[in-house]
Amino acid sequence: MNKLKEPMSVDKMKGAPLTITKYSESFWRVTLDNPPINLMGPDMIEGLQRLMDTIEADNKLKVIIFDSANEDYFVSHFDVLKGAELPQVSGKLGVTQWVDVSNRIHNAGVISIAVIRGRVRGIGSEMILACDMRFASLEKAVFGHLEVGMGLLPGGGAAEYLPLYSGYSRALEIAVGADDFSAETAEKYGWINRAFPDGQLDDYVNNLATRISGFELPALQATKATMLKRVGSKPDPFEIQESSNKFFELYQRPEAQKLLGKLMDLGFQTENDTEFRLGHYLGRLAGE
Repeated sequence: MNKLKEPMSVDKMKGAPLTITKYSESFWRVTLDNPPINLMGPDMIEGLQRLMDTIEADNKLKVIIFDSANEDYFVSHFDVLKGAELPQVSGKLGVTQWVDVSNRIHNAGVISIAVIRGRVRGIGSEMILACDMRFASLEKAVFGHLEVGMGLLPGGGAAEYLPLYSGYSRALEIAVGADDFSAETAEKYGWINRAFPDGQLDDYVNNLATRISGFELPALQATKATMLKRVGSKPDPFEIQESSNKFFELYQRPEAQKLLGKLMDLGFQTENDTEFRLGHYLGRLAGE
């Protein structure tokens, strides 16, 4: 097994809750760090967009790992209270900022790997789905899509990616059930590549990333591009934009605002049992 070298540098991104650790010119790690529960808000999305600018301008980077500084939350979900702060149009394609970011992660000329511990729901799930590979802790990872339980729909890519990876029926179960799933089930459903005992997760992924970083960049890029073309795993960003527009349209409905108010009364978006067992509490709302 390849030993992970001491990093060349560790830098906190200015103005964004992201830390970039560079192990070599060809292998980086990006750690999401927005305490207390790693909500995905405008500052994190804007930081990821700047990160993609850096990645796309780099001609030596080959592999990048995304992980979290919080072992209970990879990304809890989108910060629904800050949705109005997102720019309407951003990026080269003329789509909104998140659609731009996820499309660029998926189509980047580097291999992207998500290492998942803790809860990864909503836009967090959509972020890992945009990555090339996903590995999770059997003991600590929890997966979910909360949107339908809040009167919304998965609007940041899940409606496009999940049917590709899990098939229609399982993707629909995930979306309309709005419940939490274990890493074991996520692996079975194709949501992730593999789930490992927590003590084995980092060794496997670090070894894989180190191996990849030693291979020739043209070969890596050609292989990724060819496989994406063959399997058709390139959701149209404008289709994701359409889903995103529908998300915000549903969000404006009085019924959705009422559900959000009930969740906020339960402590939604704070560090408490509601966020820890969100699938359970969404089920309670559905039964009221």
